[in-house]
Amino acid sequence: MKKLALILVTILLVFSCGDEVEFNSPAIQGNYNGNLWRARSYAADIDFGGFLVQGSNNIETLQLITQDDTAGVYNLGGDSPNVAIVKDANGVVYSTANDPDPSFSLYPVEGQIIVESIINTTPKTMTGTFWFYAFTNDGLQTVNFNEGVFHKVPIVGGLVVINNGSSCLQATQQVNITQAAFNATSTTMPDYTDACSAYKTALVGKIDACGDLDGSQQLIVDGLGTCIP
Repeated sequence: MKKLALILVTILLVFSCGDEVEFNSPAIQGNYNGNLWRARSYAADIDFGGFLVQGSNNIETLQLITQDDTAGVYNLGGDSPNVAIVKDANGVVYSTANDPDPSFSLYPVEGQIIVESIINTTPKTMTGTFWFYAFTNDGLQTVNFNEGVFHKVPIVGGLVVINNGSSCLQATQQVNITQAAFNATSTTMPDYTDACSAYKTALVGKIDACGDLDGSQQLIVDGLGTCIP
């Protein structure tokens, strides 16, 4: 009898300690400022050439944005085009695109979005993990997520990036789109001039929105010349 009771207790422990995400599909959850956070609504989109994953518990909203729409590791922080955004219950927006004020934190923004798989169902779904530190536009407030998971989130479209006080994200993603089109267009093709001009315009827009401290973006613009083959 004691052995049977021990077996039953062991089985209960195994199931109660298992990965809850496997029993909540789809799901977006993680530790938000040290507390378990679960989304009540979730969806994903492909926009500006990358993924936009969104979860909300009807009070706070989380968005994860990648520069490409393929599985892989996307690093956050610095000049990265990949961004994580949190809008809290008071409407305050935190983003990994914002740097901390030196008087508030000496630690740089960091984090990762890891897209592990995209399943070709109807609609398609995506699964992965994430963690990050994000700051307000003035760099004086911060939030963090760790052990974050998005599991079989449907890619249904129709999402809009939360206004995080910076147009750098959209400008960078527009460069990615036009660069891909430009790279696929040879100088002998009739639409070369249009593809080149669109890429050049997007680069100038990125310089205006994000800056160009090392001058690398301006070098590309100069190298494109008049876009006449």
